[in-house]
Amino acid sequence: MGVLRKRYKTLGRRCFGKILIVLGMKKLIFFFVLASYSCLGEQEETVNIQDPILELEALRLNNNFSTPFRVLETTISDASVFDELYGKTEQTIGYVLRYYFYTTIRLKRDSNRLTSMDGSKFNIESSNDALEVAKSTIDVIAGMSFGLEEHRKFIDKYFSGCIDYTKVPNPCASTKEYQPVCGCDGFTYNNRGEAYCAGVQRVSDSACQWQINI
Repeated sequence: MGVLRKRYKTLGRRCFGKILIVLGMKKLIFFFVLASYSCLGEQEETVNIQDPILELEALRLNNNFSTPFRVLETTISDASVFDELYGKTEQTIGYVLRYYFYTTIRLKRDSNRLTSMDGSKFNIESSNDALEVAKSTIDVIAGMSFGLEEHRKFIDKYFSGCIDYTKVPNPCASTKEYQPVCGCDGFTYNNRGEAYCAGVQRVSDSACQWQINI
């Protein structure tokens, strides 16, 4: 009986030891699983804390080109500034660019630059003012083959009777004096000469009260 008891005790110790080893391994595995899950959670959290919208996609496509839209890269980081109205169009700056001029807007870039549908690149006025950037962009687009027609349709739709480029002399000279006037298009110009060179046919003295100066 004494020998059997010793054997049972020895077996019990061995089994208990194995149980402890198994439990230890399970705890170790559980620890690694928990740690891995925690790391994945941190990675997922990092991904979710990315910057807000960095691109405003073009609202129309021109299928005459392999790349059916233009790309405006801008140093502006806040997409909401493109929600301001574009002159008296009752449309936002972003909508005008993205719809009427087939332009995708990419924010937080190193410089202001426009890439046309054929891949040509143009420097845009260095500014963080959405209106100034938009007007500079539209001026560049108006000098393109397809852009010229887009610009004509846009002007006819919103500024008919206000802007007439046929009455602008070439070249058109204006001074740099600051005597602001408000054009019938809803934009402020530094003086009457600058407004007339932009094709604006009617102005009123002083800056537009409801629009940011350009």
